[in-house]
Amino acid sequence: MKAKFILLFISFSALQSIYAQTITFDYAPGDAKRIYEALKKNILDTCQVAVQYQVTCVEDVKNPVKKTHNFMLLQIGKHISKFSDYFMLKSDSLGEVYAQQKMDEIEAMNRLIIIENGTSSTNIFKDYPAGKISLYEYLQIGGNYYYIEDKTKPQWILEPGDTIVCSYSCKKATTSFRGRHYTAWYTEQIPISDGPWKFWGLPGLILKVTDDKNEYSFEGVAITKPTYINAIYLNIQDYFSITKKRFYENVKKANENPGASLESRGITIDGKTPTGIKSRPYNPIELSE
Repeated sequence: MKAKFILLFISFSALQSIYAQTITFDYAPGDAKRIYEALKKNILDTCQVAVQYQVTCVEDVKNPVKKTHNFMLLQIGKHISKFSDYFMLKSDSLGEVYAQQKMDEIEAMNRLIIIENGTSSTNIFKDYPAGKISLYEYLQIGGNYYYIEDKTKPQWILEPGDTIVCSYSCKKATTSFRGRHYTAWYTEQIPISDGPWKFWGLPGLILKVTDDKNEYSFEGVAITKPTYINAIYLNIQDYFSITKKRFYENVKKANENPGASLESRGITIDGKTPTGIKSRPYNPIELSE
């Protein structure tokens, strides 16, 4: 499993570089070489429409000019949709190829880490029949966690205005949701009530969302209808069930005090308590319930 495998090779210098995503892997002296094994998957649904979004966020509110960018993919099935990092999906596909080729584990991991550089480990599933949203995430120094919440519908206000996104004519809507005020653009040309992240509930697919502080933005850049079997899946790993409140407490702690986060999990560096690991700015997308 990737998360456990990474921890086997953590050193002080590697731990400091976690935030920069520059980890490389090597066998410890005396370790026997191993063949790479792809992560097992739990197939949940089949993708019928896929929307690629460019996601932009400000991690440090004191430095709003500096933004991070990720490409995320919304896979929409009959019963479930999944919002996850486009390049993590590519990494999973390549991992299956490397496993079939019986590639050396270290070589495969070092190839995959290049693809995963700077990616998001967030996976958000909307379960339409159950009316639930589940979030699965690997916190870089916090572990694998998931929580389940009700599929709460944002209280949208339909506004006058139109624009074009991905060649589709879109209408305007606004909402205050989880502590932020958003403007969204949705297309009735694709009558699917879904969208990026936890957004849904409009009479058409949401292709663009931006908050009024310009700290979070989701903009569709490509829409496809797969002509092959495109599975919506969850990688089977050791995810620990947690409350949503506790999850965000852990995220905050992992960013603001990573040393304490490692210590609470019993992780030491050269037998010593982790210290001297720099904190990261923390600007969560959800500011309230």
